[in-house]
Amino acid sequence: MTAHPQERPPVQTQTVSKPSSAETPHVPALPPPGVFFGAAIAAGAFFALWSWLTLSLGATQAFDDRCVEHWNDWSRSHAGLTDVMIFFTDLGGIAGMTIVAVMGLIWQSAIGHRALAFAWLAIVIGGALLNMGTKELFERSRPPVEKRDLVVHEMNHSYPSGHSMGSAIGYGMLGYALVLPQRRRPRRVVFMLLMIAIVLMVGFSRVYLRAHWFSDVIAGWTIGACWLFFCLGWLERSRRGRTPM
Repeated sequence: MTAHPQERPPVQTQTVSKPSSAETPHVPALPPPGVFFGAAIAAGAFFALWSWLTLSLGATQAFDDRCVEHWNDWSRSHAGLTDVMIFFTDLGGIAGMTIVAVMGLIWQSAIGHRALAFAWLAIVIGGALLNMGTKELFERSRPPVEKRDLVVHEMNHSYPSGHSMGSAIGYGMLGYALVLPQRRRPRRVVFMLLMIAIVLMVGFSRVYLRAHWFSDVIAGWTIGACWLFFCLGWLERSRRGRTPM
């Protein structure tokens, strides 16, 4: 009899799957840089058109006047809402935006994202300088002093709204930093909607308190978005160059 060699069990090979780029931190989960640059151009074009309609043609002045009169009358009979509006206007003020920028600098530096940390600070400072320059360029007066809420003390020019512009930039950067490491789309959507809601409320508070004309707020949002998207385009371009796709 011939002995048959003992059969060996088949060797099972395990394949180790490489983690996808979606599992690595700070992956390009956002639109490509070209989308941000395109959004910046669109916002800038709208700001130019809006400024022409508002300041050159005076097309929005009648509506601006009605807004001031309406919220002046409304606030007298709804005093409790004024405190809420003051809270939101403080969120978009110089102190509020400085705190957000400094905390963002500390936060991103602590987790090793120093490029984003210092870019955040530079973007906010650049936006503030841009706002000062545009105010001096257009030299539009604020609503009449007798129509403003008592908490409004600003005496500088009105167009565009600094609170609206600053909050669009500051909370836009906060939203960008919060969304960037998120792997799940619902979380990214929630963060962005929260930031948008804050920006909208800051702008509305400026109209409610009669610190700005309605058209000032629209201008602040659009030029703020223009600057924000332009800077985010460069940030995404730089980050995608360092992160494997």
